[in-house]
Amino acid sequence: MKNLLRVNQLLGNTYFEANDYVIEKQLSRARQGSEVPFEKAVDAFQDYLDTLDAKNEADYLDRKYAAIVGDTSAKQYFMQRLHDFLRENPQYQNTSFPVYYPNLAEAIFQHHLGFGPMSLWFAHPTESAIVNGTQISFGIHGQNTKVLQPFAFDSIDQVKKLIRTLTLQDAKNQVNQVNNWTQVDMLDGTRVTIFAPPLSETYVLIFRQFVFSQFTFEHLAQVQTVSTDSVMWWKQMSRLMLSIMTTGIRKSGKTTLLKVIYGARDPNYDVVSVERGTFEAHLRRDFPERANHIIALKSTIEDMNSLFLAFLRTDAHYIIIPEIRSMEVDLAIHSRERGNGWIGSYHGQYVQNIPLELANLSLEMQPNRNYHSAYIRAAQSIDVVITMWEDPQGRKIVTGVFAYEYNHEQETFYVVPWMRYNRVTDDWTYSHQIPPQMKQRLQDTVPTTLQEFMQEFEQLEKLHPMGKEQSRTQTIKIGG
Repeated sequence: MKNLLRVNQLLGNTYFEANDYVIEKQLSRARQGSEVPFEKAVDAFQDYLDTLDAKNEADYLDRKYAAIVGDTSAKQYFMQRLHDFLRENPQYQNTSFPVYYPNLAEAIFQHHLGFGPMSLWFAHPTESAIVNGTQISFGIHGQNTKVLQPFAFDSIDQVKKLIRTLTLQDAKNQVNQVNNWTQVDMLDGTRVTIFAPPLSETYVLIFRQFVFSQFTFEHLAQVQTVSTDSVMWWKQMSRLMLSIMTTGIRKSGKTTLLKVIYGARDPNYDVVSVERGTFEAHLRRDFPERANHIIALKSTIEDMNSLFLAFLRTDAHYIIIPEIRSMEVDLAIHSRERGNGWIGSYHGQYVQNIPLELANLSLEMQPNRNYHSAYIRAAQSIDVVITMWEDPQGRKIVTGVFAYEYNHEQETFYVVPWMRYNRVTDDWTYSHQIPPQMKQRLQDTVPTTLQEFMQEFEQLEKLHPMGKEQSRTQTIKIGG
C-alpha cells in the first residue's frame, strides 16, 4: 500500500481511483482460494498465443509490433484473445497483479506485449520519460526535470524484450554490437530514442511526446510563448514567406513554433518536408486538411545532397527542414538561392554566430569547399532567426526575433533586432527596422502583406518600445 500511496501522490488520483476496489477484490479471491502467481498467468497466456498463432507467425509479429507502437485495432486483437484466455481458463482469474494496472487483462497485456510499468506514462503522458536500466522516471507537468517512480521493470531482460519488440519491424532499427542506438516513432507521435551497450553503460530508452495539439499563434499566446497583442504580427510575418529559422536548446519549442508558422501560411501552398532517419514533424498528421499539399521525405545523410534537384521537380512553394544538423544546411542554402526559401529549426543560441556555424557544418561534409564562400552563402540564406528558451517551470518562450541582411559590397551581414524578451519583467519589446534589401524584395513580391505587417509592427513598437541599446544593429564582417 505504501507504493500505491506514492504513485497516487506523483501521478494524481484519476488513474488509480479503482485500485482500492481492485485490491479488495484480489484479497477477497485470495481468501476464497489459492492465488495463481502473476508470472505464471503471463506465461500461460504466452503459451495460449503460441498455440493460436503457430501457423501465422509473421502476422503475429506484425500485430505485436503494431500494438506496441499504438495501433488500436492491433491491441484490441490481443485484448480479445486475453478475455478468451481468461474465460477458458478461469483459474487464472484468481491472480494478484501489480497495483499500478487497472485490471488483470491490461496487466497481462502490458507485461507480455506492451510497455510494462512504462504504460502508466502513456495513460497520463508528460513531455518526456526515461527508462535507465530498470528504473523509470517521468517528467512532471510544469517542470523541466524528471522524478523517479516507485515502480520499475522486473529485470533488464524485460527492458531488452521491450527494445526487441519496438525495433521488430525494421532490421535497420535494431540495436546490436555494431548499431548501439536507434530511434522509433510511435503512431501517436511519441519518439523513443534507444541506447544500448557498449555505447551506454546499460540500456536506456528516452520517451518524448509533443503535447501540443493546437498549432496556432492564439494558442502560443495562451501558454505565454508569445504575447497576446503580437498574434497578428506573427501571422503576418509568417505570410511574408521569408526564410525563417527557429533556434534554441532542446525542448525549447522550436519544432512546435515551426509548425505554427507553417499553419499561418497559405494552406494551398505545396511544401516538401525533409527529415533524416525518421519522420518527426508529422505535418500530415497535425494538418490533415492540408495532407494533399504536403510531401514528406525521409533521407539518409548520404542522399541529402541530391535532394534539392528532386525538390525542384515537385513544384513545391517552399521547403521545411524540421532539424538542421549537417547536410540539411545545403538544402536550406539551395532553397534560398534557387527556390522560394525555407523554414527550419536548429540547435543554437547565439544569433550572430549562426552563419558561421552553418558554414562549418557545410564544410564538415564538403571539406574541399572554400571557407569564405561557404560563410557568405550561409549568411545569405537566412532572413529571420527566432530564438527560444524553456524556463525552469517548463514554459516555452520566444526570447528574440532578428532579421538578417547581407551586404555584398562590404562582405558583412547585419543582425537587426525586431523583438526581445525581458526575463525580469516577463514582457516583449519591439523595434520597427526592416532591412532595405529585404523591404524592397517584399515590396516586389507581397506588397499588401508587407504593408499590413509594417502597420502592425509600428503599433507594437509604440506600445512596447525597445531600448536604444537593445535595438542596435550588429555588424559582422565575413571572415573578419
